[in-house]
Amino acid sequence: MRVSPLGTAVVHRGAVGEAGSMYTRLLAGRPDGPLAGAMFLTWERRLGVADPGGPTFPICRSDDGGRTWTEIAAVADVARGAGNRYQPTLLELPSDVAHLRRGDLLLAGNAIPADGAFTCLVLYSSTDGGHTWTFESVIDEGGPSVYDNRSDSTTTAIWEPDLDVVDGALVCCYADERRKPDGMLQTIERRTTTDLRTWSDRELVSGISNRYLRPGMFVGTGEMPDGRRRAVIEIVGPRDVPIHLLESADGRSWGDPADLGRLLVADDGVALSGTPTISWRELPDGRVLLVALGRHSMRDGREGNRALASLDLGETWTSFELPTPATRAIHGDASGYSQTIRWNDAGELVQATSVRNAIGSHDVVVTRATFDVDATDPIPAGDR
Repeated sequence: MRVSPLGTAVVHRGAVGEAGSMYTRLLAGRPDGPLAGAMFLTWERRLGVADPGGPTFPICRSDDGGRTWTEIAAVADVARGAGNRYQPTLLELPSDVAHLRRGDLLLAGNAIPADGAFTCLVLYSSTDGGHTWTFESVIDEGGPSVYDNRSDSTTTAIWEPDLDVVDGALVCCYADERRKPDGMLQTIERRTTTDLRTWSDRELVSGISNRYLRPGMFVGTGEMPDGRRRAVIEIVGPRDVPIHLLESADGRSWGDPADLGRLLVADDGVALSGTPTISWRELPDGRVLLVALGRHSMRDGREGNRALASLDLGETWTSFELPTPATRAIHGDASGYSQTIRWNDAGELVQATSVRNAIGSHDVVVTRATFDVDATDPIPAGDR
């Protein structure tokens, strides 16, 4: 599989001293829905953190396949007044849910004050294509925004919401550090709602009584053409932060929570490392292309800039070079912290990522590329 870049747009230029920009999240309007042809982008933009209300989640829209982008909204934290600071994610509703209709947009993220006193997963909706947003509810609230993955950690934060619709209910899966009394350093939990206001009790999706293995950052595919769902998680603890694949037949049960799924490794030995995402599209010939990304790739202990692709619904994988050149590193403030791929109406691959710039911050860029799924893409000599 081989990608050929067509052009890159710089959506946001990171300023001196700006933290982030991370968690770039693309959404492409469903071809059969009211947002067909439109693409949306959000990320962590932490400028102005000293302002009243804190940072906001930007919403950018493209109506030309990702070539150009316009900011159409900045979603402020009206739930806690602390600032919409971390880990935004977008969903276009595939069907009606509560008072919202198919094609409406949902935005979830982590509202956190400047002093990190708490973590709070919040939900917003838009019924006009992303221009205006309404607060729906607090999904869950956790402890202080402190990251500590040591085996003796006592942190209680919650992180990284992921949204799906299952049997008419909205489902949110997220990372949760509050099961430490059960010997679990971090787990993936799930809550559901049918009215977008009240949420069910927490249910364990993934977690193991081993304080050296920390499953986190669940990102799902939604329902795929075979009726099943796939999801990627990261396993923090091992140095290479491996990415595992989970599967569900119904979107509710993901199997034994202690089963951390299958390690994602390509046929050429390339694996993914950290902050995973996953996406898919049906090709014109009927095949289904599944693509998984990490913060970077690993092969023989070396970092790379590759992703994994599958044409058999995740049974086997092939690696390919990503179209946005960037320096990737397992440690330090590198590029690509939680990036995404989608496809535009022309069938071009569209990658949104962060790239470390010359002043020590990060730009948010979007690259379009052609994607030849039947071509051979050798690993660059420097990555061998």
